[in-house]
Parts: sequence; C-alpha cells; structure tokens
Amino acid sequence: MSLEIQLNPNIDLEKYARIYAEKGRVHIPNILTEKSARYIENLLIHHTPWRTNFNDGEKGHTLYEEQIEAMNDVQRDMLNTHVKTSAIHGFQYVFNAYSLSDTRENNIEQDLEIQKILDFVNTKEYLDFARIITAEQGVDFADAQCTLYRAGHFLTDHLDDVKDKRRFAAMVFNFTNSWRTDWGGILQFIDDDGHISQGIMPVFNSLNLLKVPQKHSVSYVAPHAEGGRYSVTGWLRAGKAPTL
Repeated sequence: MSLEIQLNPNIDLEKYARIYAEKGRVHIPNILTEKSARYIENLLIHHTPWRTNFNDGEKGHTLYEEQIEAMNDVQRDMLNTHVKTSAIHGFQYVFNAYSLSDTRENNIEQDLEIQKILDFVNTKEYLDFARIITAEQGVDFADAQCTLYRAGHFLTDHLDDVKDKRRFAAMVFNFTNSWRTDWGGILQFIDDDGHISQGIMPVFNSLNLLKVPQKHSVSYVAPHAEGGRYSVTGWLRAGKAPTL
C-alpha cells in the first residue's frame, strides 16, 4: 500500500548540524517515521528490480538479471577475476543497484512505487533539512539510487568528487535489519595514513551524511553474511535536476 514518506519530526537539527560542522560527517538514527522506514524496507526487499553494477576503470557497467543467468561458467569466472584483480590496486566496485535518477531522466519504469523515494529526497521538507545539517544553502536537488550489498560485494575507497557533478555531500539511508559488524558492509572512513578512522554499521532507519570530498569505502561483505545490506544512496547537488 502506498504511503507518504516522512522525516522523523523529533530530530535535533542543531545537534546534528554541529557534529557535521565539526567532523564533516554525521550519523543520524531514526531519520524517518517508523511507518516510513518499514514502507521503504518492504519496497527494497520485494519491489525493486535489482541489477548488478560493476566498473572497468572509469566506465561503469550494469547487468540485468537475465544477462547474469545467461552467462556460462567461463563468463562468470572471467567477470569475477576482473573484479578481484582490479580491486587489488585500483578503484573497483560490485553490488546490486537500481538507479532512481537514471530511470527518471530516461522516463522509464516510472510506474514503480520505489520511485517515491526520489520524490521524497527532493521535497522542500527534506532539502531544507539537508541544507540545515550541512550548512550548504546551495543545495538544489538530490539524486538517488537503491543499493543492495550481498556476499562478495564491496566498494573500494574513493572521494565522490566527480567532475561537473557539483556534489556537496553524499547521503546513505540504511534499511537493514539485524546486521552484524563481522559480516562486513561497513561504511569506512580512511585517514591520510590509510587507517580506518571510523566505521559505521548499516543501522536500520538511519542516515549518514558526509561532506564531499572525503575518502571512504564499503567493506567486503563476508560469504557467511545472511541476507543483504539494503540502502538508498545519493548526493546533495547544485544545479538543475534532470526532469524531476
């Protein structure tokens, strides 16, 4: 059943704005009303057409479920070898995703209920909230994608400062229940010496905001991880939103 997505009205804006100003990132628990969080959780688990995303250098690739199923063993081994080898010395990622912004820009699959998430992060209520927390009054819109990390998925360290994207901050909404730290999938922040300065669990109904640029990664999800790490990620940006 369709539901209006709403922020938790009891968020202490001054507290989290202060933390963000001091650290350049902030973890906000109970970001949405409980009904809203459960609604999105259900959409992600049962009503999202997941695709596999990975990269070859700076070029990203998307594989549909039928393409994965059509692969023979040799092709699967070649893909896995590429991902593992590229991750040794360079930037590499592999995870399931569904881009709300890309489908909106291309005017496809707009009848899917999951599209309501993109509408929500572009409401005046949410954008005003984001401007207060980040102190970035130039935020004009947010883009978004649904992400799902399963066993073997990861995202190596990066800065998010893509040329011409005009990103102020990255955002990660988490909708995962009963996750364990040793399963991986941890949002990690990396200091100048290569140490992990902070690791944040994918706590259900929480939001992580992080200033761009800032080196971070998502740690490898262990083979024994049960279920998946569900989230909605995106960026607060300046400029004109594509066909919102």
